[in-house]
Amino acid sequence: MKRGASENLITQRLLLVTKVTSGIVVLIGGLVLVGWVLNIEPLIRLVPTGVVMNPVTALTFVMAGIALERLVAGDSATSNRRAGLWCSLAALVLLVGAFKLADDLFGLGFHIDHVLFSGRLNRSAGFPLSEMAPNTALNFFFFGAGLLLLDSKRRAGLRFAQGLVMGVGLISMLALIGYSYRVLRLYRVGGSIPMALDTALAFALLSVGFLAGRPERGLMPLITSQTTGGAMVRRLLPMAIVVPWLLGALLLMGEQKGFYRQEAAISIFAVTCIIIFTGLIWWHARLLYRTDLDRLRAEAKLRQTGANLERSNTELQQFAYVASHDLFEPLRTVNSYLQLLMQRCQGKLDKQSLEFIGFALDGAQRMEALIHDLLAYSRVDQRGRPFELVNCEHVLRAALSNLKVAIEETGARITSGPLPQVRADIVQLTQVFQNLLGNAIKFHGPQPPRVNIHVEQRENEWLFSVHDNGIGIDPKYFERVFVIFQRLHTRQEYAGTGMGLAICKKIIERHGGKLWVESKVGDGATFYFTLPKPEE
Repeated sequence: MKRGASENLITQRLLLVTKVTSGIVVLIGGLVLVGWVLNIEPLIRLVPTGVVMNPVTALTFVMAGIALERLVAGDSATSNRRAGLWCSLAALVLLVGAFKLADDLFGLGFHIDHVLFSGRLNRSAGFPLSEMAPNTALNFFFFGAGLLLLDSKRRAGLRFAQGLVMGVGLISMLALIGYSYRVLRLYRVGGSIPMALDTALAFALLSVGFLAGRPERGLMPLITSQTTGGAMVRRLLPMAIVVPWLLGALLLMGEQKGFYRQEAAISIFAVTCIIIFTGLIWWHARLLYRTDLDRLRAEAKLRQTGANLERSNTELQQFAYVASHDLFEPLRTVNSYLQLLMQRCQGKLDKQSLEFIGFALDGAQRMEALIHDLLAYSRVDQRGRPFELVNCEHVLRAALSNLKVAIEETGARITSGPLPQVRADIVQLTQVFQNLLGNAIKFHGPQPPRVNIHVEQRENEWLFSVHDNGIGIDPKYFERVFVIFQRLHTRQEYAGTGMGLAICKKIIERHGGKLWVESKVGDGATFYFTLPKPEE
């Protein structure tokens, strides 16, 4: 399976985990609520402990589960409505936790956990203790805040949200371990009522579902990635939680049955953990060792391939340069003799013969232009000058000076805003401006050419745009116009060899930028290119 497809499969499974865990939490809270409404004690006592889930706690779990499910719902047609429901439920979860914490800390007298079924929330009614524990309220506060901050545009907001929910998971795990080992201090804060077992289980499910709900952001990309680190986390993290927990429970059970004393149980636990984790570390060390060997082999092969490709590319460019250069001499000879023949035979040959000589002369001149542009294309890398700090204002003036005749003949008007300084080959950058402006002038519509040059500052680069009012380009030809010798019009319509944009693209790529076009037929064209900002 390809790497991208495998990561996509893991993402889909994690989103399914979120939906399943949120559904289970809604089911737990719903069953407890039904038990309180219908006075069915077996539903209130989902697990046989001395503390049962408070009805407000159950209702808040239903809201939290629904909010978590809405978080990953993908129906774009109702996304605004879903977002409103999600934010409202998340805010209610946060407020329930905040009110209960404020009541416990400051004694406000507003017992939000007694809003539902207050007459039965005491021992005299025949039910066990059922109030919202302080650690339960803290978890609701953390979880509600995490839901509201999860899709924050700032990266710090997402990390803070995931940190809050990891705190929820830690508190619930302590409570579950406390119930496993019968250690009251792990699930009770001071002398207050302890967290119920089904409450701790529901919080653990919520925290898992929350973290799985954004598999491509925050902490989760490390777990979902098809890297060695991702595979190691997926294998070791569950073992790091399950092995000590399960082993401790088994040893405690053996100690309680009198098979060994406490000192022996601790010794067995330490030795067993050492053996198990040593084996796990050795197993993953072998995995990393093999992965590194494969990586080193791949890097060596890639270096060899890169060297071969660079040598081949250099030889090809050198061949193009030499071939183009050597073809000029015989072509000039052919061109010169054809011109001489036409001059001497003027009036001696018939009209058709002179026309044939004209065709041959035109073909020789076009071949000379093609070879000249091919030579310029091969020289972009071979004969490029070192980069220096260049003022683009000077570059533009040089390009306009070279195009002075075409500008005057067509009545073109070229405007620009302030242009920055960049590190570039001034000759090649002038050629880029000259070619783009020359195309805008050549491919003008019925109106005189109007060209505007605009620059936008980005984080690490300058974005240049050259917009004209010309005939435009069909979007299906956006890639073709940058291919050498590709023309969209006949030579009778527009002169040229079809090399200008290909040369511009190669020059911009040599400078570490990109060149592309956006246009509509009959609505002008805008050529964009980027250049890196010079270092301070």
